[in-house]
Amino acid sequence: MCGIVGLHLKNPALQPELGRFLVPMIEAMTSRGPDSAGLALYDDAGMHVVKDVGLPRDICAAHDIASRSGYQAVGHTRMATESAITPEHAHPFTPAPDLALVHNGSFSNHASVRRGLAFDGITCTTDNDSEVAARFIGREIARGADLADAMRMVLKEFDGFFTLLVTTATQFAVLRDSFACKPAVIAETADYVAMASEYHALAELPGIGTARIVEPEPERVYAWSR
Repeated sequence: MCGIVGLHLKNPALQPELGRFLVPMIEAMTSRGPDSAGLALYDDAGMHVVKDVGLPRDICAAHDIASRSGYQAVGHTRMATESAITPEHAHPFTPAPDLALVHNGSFSNHASVRRGLAFDGITCTTDNDSEVAARFIGREIARGADLADAMRMVLKEFDGFFTLLVTTATQFAVLRDSFACKPAVIAETADYVAMASEYHALAELPGIGTARIVEPEPERVYAWSR
């Protein structure tokens, strides 16, 4: 069990508030992942990644996340089930300078996909199954796929149960597996798109009371572009 949060701001006037919005979102996911936490934040200078072992509250405070500005961010809290508790094994996984992936669930065939990536000269630096998915998506994008198509390829190549949130400098996308047993909720207003594993992580966002709330359907990619 892990926790995912993400925020894609449509309204540029809200960009100075990105970090302030994000901190309570990821702190709300503490119970889903007390082992480590991480974030990727996007501004006009690029993607900035923070991840470490420990509670999200402490990691956010140490890096003053509440003061960060930008137009998009993802966050993750990890409950380790299949690999070491280290900063390197924490999410997000970032196989390219602008690509970030956070994942709740597990892939049962990640070893075989990892071997296929290695055949193409792509090396994973951890034994985390989520890194395999991140590098797979990165490979497909490098071959010319857009993010949504690369995520659809995950459905063809990976076995398991998962909710994925993946971002690039221009896109924000969510995907659940065919059983959709890993929780997810999306809230959309004229100002933003927000996603979390549980609704209460969205409760402090402005205008949430009138937001369009969606539980993502199985095997459907939900994508937004900047």
